[in-house]
Amino acid sequence: MPVIVTFIFMIVGPMIWYVFRIIGLGFVTYLGFNVVVDQALQYAMSNAGALAPALQNLLGIAKFDVAVSIYFSAITTRMIIAGINKAQDLKRAQVWKPWTGGKEM
Repeated sequence: MPVIVTFIFMIVGPMIWYVFRIIGLGFVTYLGFNVVVDQALQYAMSNAGALAPALQNLLGIAKFDVAVSIYFSAITTRMIIAGINKAQDLKRAQVWKPWTGGKEM
């Protein structure tokens, strides 16, 4: 019986540590990246507010604030997807097969 319990702890212990490490590192990375993106967004919006009123009206008509928000959301989404793929150790599927001169690989 003690051998079985020791064996279970030997298997489960490193898996639990690995999961906590991935969650902790991902959480800290996401929060840090989120702070950087928010600072960049605030910088862009505050500098857009320093423009002449005519240019501000044009940017408002062009929905500049929406475009900047979409841009930074896309960056954040790309980072999250890359992190998920890295955590799952997924690699991009190969779409084409190289020509091998008629030989099977």
